[in-house]
Amino acid sequence: MSINLAEKASPKVVERFTLKSVTQGLSNARYDWAGVDTVKVYTTDLLTLNDYDRDEVSTPRFGTLEEVGDTVQTMKVEDDKSFNGAIDKGNNTSQMQIKAASRILRENTDNVLIPYVDKYRLDKWATNAGIKEYNVSLAKNTILETIMTSGAGMSNYNVPKTGRVFYIGETEAIKMKLADQVVGVDKIAEKVIVNGVIGTIDGMQIRIVPDSYMPTNCLYMIVTKGCVVAPVKVETYRILDEHPDIDGHVVQARFLHDAFVLTTKEKGVLAAFSSAAPSVS
Repeated sequence: MSINLAEKASPKVVERFTLKSVTQGLSNARYDWAGVDTVKVYTTDLLTLNDYDRDEVSTPRFGTLEEVGDTVQTMKVEDDKSFNGAIDKGNNTSQMQIKAASRILRENTDNVLIPYVDKYRLDKWATNAGIKEYNVSLAKNTILETIMTSGAGMSNYNVPKTGRVFYIGETEAIKMKLADQVVGVDKIAEKVIVNGVIGTIDGMQIRIVPDSYMPTNCLYMIVTKGCVVAPVKVETYRILDEHPDIDGHVVQARFLHDAFVLTTKEKGVLAAFSSAAPSVS
């Protein structure tokens, strides 16, 4: 940590580039964590489809009677992060008041907290994806077919085509922008390939993210809205101007959250990896 006292310089502070959250809006909102840290989600099991028997002496005609079973998924919110920064009044006075508490709080929220939360969610969703593809390689002459094949695989599990979001890192996205083939790509997505703006491809919204956001060895992900949850239990942002140990201001933030894939909808999340499947002992 260093404090650079100003001699004669511009009082304007150069702020960092920031990104808005790339994972907002995908979470299933049906579940309420208010007052609890754990939620159990129950899902009824499907029944066996039988051949109806018209034989008069047959009992039962609808097939063997079976009890409707259920499965349960337990989700506990555990990731608890915070930051705590002091702005000494004496130092700030000698720095031409460049450290406005509100700006410091916003800058750390945008540059520290939000990127961390996005990376955490993508990593948890990839780890628990219901469809994992390994040894995937991308090239500009095959990338569109590879992406569409993944989408078709999800559709074969009856995953809705609506609400799908496609995540890819900046470097791999270059191959998509330079793709040799644009057949079947939506009109908006043609702008993606030409101009690099976010659009859609094969009906999926594209979100190009920094390479560091993608999980290790993950080339791309497809996340269907409502198949994942990202509960936030505590979200605190505050500025203290009367801290007992500091003559100045204290900026604090706390974010208690987590991310899950719903077990019964896990096929709505796909992760494609460049590496082989990990061995299981």
